[in-house]
Amino acid sequence: MWERPAAAESTVPHGLAKTVAAALPGLWYCLHLPAALWDLVDVDAWKLKAVQSLRLDHNIVLVPIDMFDEDLLGRHLQHHHPVVTVCPDEVLAEARQRASALGFVLPAIPYSQLSDATLTAHWNAIHEHFIPDLPALPGEVSLTRRLDMAPLTLPHRRLARQMGWPTAELAVQDTSMSSAFTQALRGQTLLAATARLERERASPSEADRRFPQTIKEEAARLRVPLALGLPGTAPAYARIAYDGELRRRTGTQPAVSPDDTWSVTLHERPDHMVERAAIEFAVTHQAVASSGLGLMLPTVPPDAFVILAELERHFLTRHSSAAVRRLLARLNDVAEPLWSKELTTAIQRASHLTVFSDFPLGLLTMPGDSAPLCARLPVAYRPLQPLTRTVQQQVSAPPAISLNHTIKVLIAECIPLSDPVGRISREGWNMARETTEPEAATLTVIQAETLTLEALQQSVTEHRPDILVISAHGTMVGNMAALVIGDEPHLDLGLDRVPPVVMLSACHVAPRGSGAVAITDLLLREGALAVLGTQVPVEVTRNAMLMCRFLVYLAEEIAKPRQFDTILDVWHHVQTSNAVNDILDGSPSIRAWATSATINGQPVIVEFMSSRATGRLRLPHVYEDTERVLGEIADEQGLGDRVRNWFRRPGYVPESLFYVFVGCPERIHLSSLGQQIEQVRPGR
Repeated sequence: MWERPAAAESTVPHGLAKTVAAALPGLWYCLHLPAALWDLVDVDAWKLKAVQSLRLDHNIVLVPIDMFDEDLLGRHLQHHHPVVTVCPDEVLAEARQRASALGFVLPAIPYSQLSDATLTAHWNAIHEHFIPDLPALPGEVSLTRRLDMAPLTLPHRRLARQMGWPTAELAVQDTSMSSAFTQALRGQTLLAATARLERERASPSEADRRFPQTIKEEAARLRVPLALGLPGTAPAYARIAYDGELRRRTGTQPAVSPDDTWSVTLHERPDHMVERAAIEFAVTHQAVASSGLGLMLPTVPPDAFVILAELERHFLTRHSSAAVRRLLARLNDVAEPLWSKELTTAIQRASHLTVFSDFPLGLLTMPGDSAPLCARLPVAYRPLQPLTRTVQQQVSAPPAISLNHTIKVLIAECIPLSDPVGRISREGWNMARETTEPEAATLTVIQAETLTLEALQQSVTEHRPDILVISAHGTMVGNMAALVIGDEPHLDLGLDRVPPVVMLSACHVAPRGSGAVAITDLLLREGALAVLGTQVPVEVTRNAMLMCRFLVYLAEEIAKPRQFDTILDVWHHVQTSNAVNDILDGSPSIRAWATSATINGQPVIVEFMSSRATGRLRLPHVYEDTERVLGEIADEQGLGDRVRNWFRRPGYVPESLFYVFVGCPERIHLSSLGQQIEQVRPGR
């Protein structure tokens, strides 16, 4: 897939380079081609269901025509089978010559020839070239017309062909969002039911008899990956980046737009439609890769960013529980238009969220819940600013990796010992190393003094960790959120090899309300696969506890695989199970009660964790349920009214939820591909 060289201009407000925008017609076309050989043949339903936990991307290479050569692409293409080149008409002759020299299977095709007929011809040609002896899948293939619905309809149409369902009617383009969503959700339920019966090795007659009941059961427990597109730019950023005339030309966009259709000239539309097509491409690409669901949401209301910025600033001072609650309530009120029926239902059926946005959707509380969304399920963010980078990273992201070996963790301490925070953080890291020592066979923790940028770079080069924890102060320099290393703020760490996972144990390194340029996002550009950062200043001892618990659960999972598939799952468990500590940190009085008072011969906190809370904490209501269980224990001691009063005065802040995981943490698995497939193989 080739982009046309042009002037270095970008769209407003998300910043999509016009050269990349020119590639959008071809990118969308490539998304309709096979992603892997098994897209071409009949595959068991249990396998289709199993790979939802993986990510099988289309392998699309996006480069300018003058870089389409052996020097740049030679090593990359050695590990792949180059199939087809899609390009603007004006570079067709050169693209065909270069593609032939690089060994592409099919001749290059220009935008003007892209159609349903060429798509069908490409599917047939790819099948004939690679697997001519296997029967081809029945059913039609056609281009998606409505881009706003493509995150739902394209994964479903691909699934329908694999499952042998009728596909002719799926090409109808005037489907409403409601009916498209119902159809896609029904398809996921049928897949889950069929996969379950296959795994249980039900005979054809038994499967027919059990199928209706199995569908009902799977509908109730269905969980699928969900990708969301949530555009929107912080007004504070727009005021810095664009003049008044450009800001007036940008506006909010609805979730559904009948004019949002595919064409070979879609890149020539106004900026807001071009940006929309690019974001929808990223969301659809993600949904297709995970064989899941995708939704495009309306633009974040500008006031939501304003309130979020106020909330983040509030943490810079001595923050109060009441003020945080009020600000979160205001945030929920202004963001209420985002909650469509389809979004609510999709989240209820989601295994995890991938959110393409610069707004922390996980801080909102879904209607009917009492805790923010990030407590309900794991959330990973893909930043949209600049949109050029989003598209590039989406098509070029490395494959999923497995940390099923001994994990090496490097803790880089960048805060001097003379700083009280540095002393406390070192105590926390010592505790983490000692706590994980029994699991040393699966997790190695290395502590390093890295008080200068050069020392940090050298330590990473020397130890080559799988996970890098950077303990540093965070700081704002203008509208940039940086790390302080060696008394200097840094946005570019210049690491020789960036580890797959970087965890920033630092304050407000991922603020979102002001649209700040954040080191959390920039580390993705340096090569990290996933980066954890904080939206607000965090208390050093609480942060140390979170990091310690994360390492402990990670070590235990590697040693004895139980419940966590990915590193994102581990983090989500650490976040939500820390609700009790958020509550107890609300005041010295409640902490003293929980650690000193006893019930059944043991401290309250031990009683809570060991028995009382088991099976009683619903994630969408984890703080509310934690309060209830603690209140019941207090009632038995005759302290119920006093303890419940502490919940409100002075109250507590759900600090554990003000962290964001950006990048692809859901693609960092804790077992090998073989182990994952073996767990769901029929007969187990």
